Amino acid sequence: MNSFKRASDFNAELVIGPIQVCGMLGAALFGCLGCQSYLYFVRFSDDHLALKATVSAVILIQLGHFVCVISVLWTMTVSTYGDPSQLAVLPIALNVAVPLGGLTVVIVQSFYAFRLWKLTKNVFLLIFCQMLSVIAQTSTCVLAAKAISATNIADFQLLLIELTFTARATCDLITTAGIAWGLKKRRDPENEDTVTIINRLIKWTIETGLVTSLMALTLAALLPALKQPNYSGIGLWLLFPNVVGSTLLASLNRRSLLRDRASASDPQSRSCTLSTIMFNTGTTQSQADPPEKEFQGPIFTSTNETISMC
Repeated sequence: MNSFKRASDFNAELVIGPIQVCGMLGAALFGCLGCQSYLYFVRFSDDHLALKATVSAVILIQLGHFVCVISVLWTMTVSTYGDPSQLAVLPIALNVAVPLGGLTVVIVQSFYAFRLWKLTKNVFLLIFCQMLSVIAQTSTCVLAAKAISATNIADFQLLLIELTFTARATCDLITTAGIAWGLKKRRDPENEDTVTIINRLIKWTIETGLVTSLMALTLAALLPALKQPNYSGIGLWLLFPNVVGSTLLASLNRRSLLRDRASASDPQSRSCTLSTIMFNTGTTQSQADPPEKEFQGPIFTSTNETISMC
């Protein structure tokens, strides 16, 4: 991305416009994230403390990210008004927002990598996915550090950008494919209820995984391709962590659909276990369901190697 050296090179539609649009979309997604978090803590108050801590960390980090985005919007539309040459360097708040958003992605990807390990018992996949996530976050932090000292946006390290989002997309695709395949292998054709539930879990897994991985691939291709002063890719970059956080909360809250479906099939057993679906081996969990101890709701219990719906 080349910088603008003269006022005539400045195009507000390509510089300020994308940040404003993506900032507003990010604010809307952050609002949705807050609502989903509230629903999660109300509906699944018995979840394991580690899972609650994960959700809390995501919402708190995204709160800081949201504050940074608001600061970026203020800088680009108010503080630098009449002097567009100042926008040749990224605002400090944006340099803080980028690694903060990356931390959200690391937490979510670590959660899914752990679910993949619980499902497949494949330590190699767990380590590989975690390595990809760490590489991506390290590249993000290096980019943020270089951006602070850069005197021109053209100094951005495009190779690091490609590495960051390619690693994130690869991690998402591996966890999505691995969890979906692991669930598919545990389907019992003779048990119609099992097939229905697992098919739904596979569908949710693919939905949440493809959204984040396709967006990461889009950013990996888009950012290096912008050869003029254009902040479209940076706007999407600011939007990315909100999308990742929202998909996590959406997948967690979807468990209530399984609970409602089970309750509807047998209203008299809402306060007890309705059914137990036994699998041959291992603990079965999907990207749509979290790690937790025994609680009231559609869960995967590690003690009984079952899926219980209550």
